[in-house]
Amino acid sequence: MQKFTRALTREIEVAGERLAVTFSEEGMTLRPVGSRRPPHTMSWDALVCACVEAHGGEQASAAEKVSEAVKTLKSGGERTPRPRRTAETEQLETAAPAEPAPAAAATAASGKDHAAGSSLPHLLSRLDHWLGEHRARYRHGLLAGASSSDLDALQSTLGRAVPEELRTWLGWHNGQNPDVFGGLEEDWHPMSAGEIAEAKKELDAEGHDGWHKEWIPFLDDDNGNFLVLDPTQSGTPVRECWRGKAEHAVVAPSLAAWVEHFVRGLEQGAYKEDPERGGLHRS
Repeated sequence: MQKFTRALTREIEVAGERLAVTFSEEGMTLRPVGSRRPPHTMSWDALVCACVEAHGGEQASAAEKVSEAVKTLKSGGERTPRPRRTAETEQLETAAPAEPAPAAAATAASGKDHAAGSSLPHLLSRLDHWLGEHRARYRHGLLAGASSSDLDALQSTLGRAVPEELRTWLGWHNGQNPDVFGGLEEDWHPMSAGEIAEAKKELDAEGHDGWHKEWIPFLDDDNGNFLVLDPTQSGTPVRECWRGKAEHAVVAPSLAAWVEHFVRGLEQGAYKEDPERGGLHRS
């Protein structure tokens, strides 16, 4: 019997809605294409039972029932709650984009690289400036920076100090509102300190093939794949961690280097947003 080595996703259209169907060793998940809400899931056992129960039943596929089912899918499945909107977040989503720091504006305008511009805080300022100019809606959906208590809780879960670059990253924005359409880079979404802690526990308990318990996820694609920091290596490089793969390659020598490569690409026009799925892909 040929088993799943990694999840397989395909798109279908039902009642006028495009749905992403993901098949894995555990079963099947369904969600509207581009949605960040938790998917509806069904184990293979439950799916087989549902098919048998529906066979010969009374108009199980009637149009009105299908329409209601799609509405339920769009509302999302069960999931551990993500950070909720706060008054500060609501203000952020409705306010005009913040003016960039003078240094960020100058760098974006000139396109020149300076030694100071390679620091992570400066790179994140440039990134904020670009998002405010070109993806304001997405920018408004990024949550406020992590608090000291958020970082302390994460440190408690890790059982070690939170890497300095990760503290800076989370202090920039502590994740993304789940109602916001799209990813930050490609289909990667920023994780909050709480989501990192939750995912770390699950990965350490179950793990991908080749997973190391020292690794720390910080971006996810909602399909069980992550960008992670590897504190066991000099400079704390960034790795891509994919389900079903035993080897997880280093894609940047540090978080600052990863952000710098991303920001340069943005400022040089190397990325294009997918209007249907919301990802921001390098062209």
